[in-house]
Amino acid sequence: MARDSDVGADSDRDQIAEWSAGDFGLARTIEALLFVADRALSATEISEVTGASESDVREALSRLSAHYRTRGVVLLEHRNAFRLVSAPDLADYCRRLLGLDQRRQPSRAALETLGIVAYRGRATRAEIERVRGVDSDSALATLLSRNLIREAGRLDAPGRPAVFTTTDTFLAYFGLTSLDELPELDLKFVADDLDRKLTND
Repeated sequence: MARDSDVGADSDRDQIAEWSAGDFGLARTIEALLFVADRALSATEISEVTGASESDVREALSRLSAHYRTRGVVLLEHRNAFRLVSAPDLADYCRRLLGLDQRRQPSRAALETLGIVAYRGRATRAEIERVRGVDSDSALATLLSRNLIREAGRLDAPGRPAVFTTTDTFLAYFGLTSLDELPELDLKFVADDLDRKLTND
């Protein structure tokens, strides 16, 4: 005859098995995929590999994000793509281990340009210069060389102007895990805010 304690233990094992096969199991699978991937993975890609629905993938990603929030590795989201990166606030220690020089703070012009691209999502050289009122070739070159922005295609317009967008390196550089964490600011205040983030880190 089964004792109450045995029944309780069986019930616990069943719950653990169900949990492992459900959301927790999917989160572990996604964690492994992100760990071995050499690039950011979209929710769609993860869904195709795991066979889970995109809504289930997003729920599992949310669990992972909460799990990593206070750890040395964080889940970074950039334009619907995800990857595991070292926590931005620990960057100095990581650079020290790897023997990398401390990066110089971007110029005011570069910060203004970066702020415009970040808050608009996508911007051409002409749009950036219209906001800033000055030539932005040097600032764009600096940001591209540091992988803080990238070319994300070209407009179907005369001259086929390049469209620039931020990268996930931008998020890590400024201690963000998602573009949703950008504060609500007018563009003219963006450079000041980015400058404060660099100064305080």
